[in-house]
Amino acid sequence: MKKRIDEEPYWQPLPRQPLAPVQAALNVARNAIPVIGVLFFGWSAGQFLLISVFNIAFSVTCIGVVGAMVSTRKEQGNTGSVDEIAGWLTALACAALLSLFLTAMFGWVIAVITVSTGHPLFTPSLGWAAFTMIAAIAPMVLDQYRADMASDVTEAERKKRDQPRVMTLVISAGIIFVASGYSANLGRFGLSALVMFVSALFVLRDARPDLMRELSRPGNRPPPPDYGEAGRNHNFLQLLWRGIGKLATPPEKPAKTPVKARGSAATRERSP
Repeated sequence: MKKRIDEEPYWQPLPRQPLAPVQAALNVARNAIPVIGVLFFGWSAGQFLLISVFNIAFSVTCIGVVGAMVSTRKEQGNTGSVDEIAGWLTALACAALLSLFLTAMFGWVIAVITVSTGHPLFTPSLGWAAFTMIAAIAPMVLDQYRADMASDVTEAERKKRDQPRVMTLVISAGIIFVASGYSANLGRFGLSALVMFVSALFVLRDARPDLMRELSRPGNRPPPPDYGEAGRNHNFLQLLWRGIGKLATPPEKPAKTPVKARGSAATRERSP
C-alpha cells in the first residue's frame, strides 16, 4: 500500500502568496482582454475561444520554457544582467512560438467552424490581443526566471512544484472546450455573460493559485488545515465562495520574533 501511495502524482498545499499591485493589475488586464474584444470589438464566439486557448497555451509553455532555460543557464553559468535579459527574451520567443503551435493544434476545429459560419477570425484586434497577453505576462516570467536562477531548487523539485500549476491550466482548458459547445447558440447577450464569467474565474485562478490547486489534490493527500470541513469533503464550491470573499484581503504576515540582545543582563549592567 505504501508503494502505491508514493507513486501517486505529486501534490502539496501552496501557501497563499500576496500579489503586488502591478502583478494584480496585469492579471486582471490579461484575463479581461476577451471581455474587451467581445463587448467593444464585436468578437465572435470563435475568436473568444481561440484567444482563450492561446492564453492558456502561453501560460503552460512559459512554465516549461522557463524551467528548461534555468537548467541550461545554470549549467553554462550566468554572466550578468545581459545574459539574464537574453534568457528572458529567448524564453518569451520560444513560448510564443510553441503557443501558436498548440493553439493551431487544439483550436483548428474552432477556426473551421467560425469561418464556415461566415464570421471573421483573424482580425487585427485578435493579433493585438495576443500581443497584449504576451506583454502582460512577460514581467511575471522575468520574476520567475530570476527567482529560479537565484534559488538552489533542483530540476526535480521545480517539476514537482509546477505539476499542479499545469494541472490547473489544463482544467481551465477543459472549461473552455465545454463552453465551446454552448457559446455559438447563446446570442450576443449570452456570449457576453459567458465571457465575463470565464474571465472572472481565470482572474481568481491567477490571484489565488493556492485555492485553485485544491482541484488537483489526489484523494490520498490531506487538505490544508485552514480549509476545514470543506477541504476534507472536497467541497470545492464552498472553498471557492470563501476564496472570493477573501480575494481582496491580504494574507496575514507572520509576527517578527524579537531579536535578543547579545550578552547577559549582568554584563549589560556592568557596561559603562
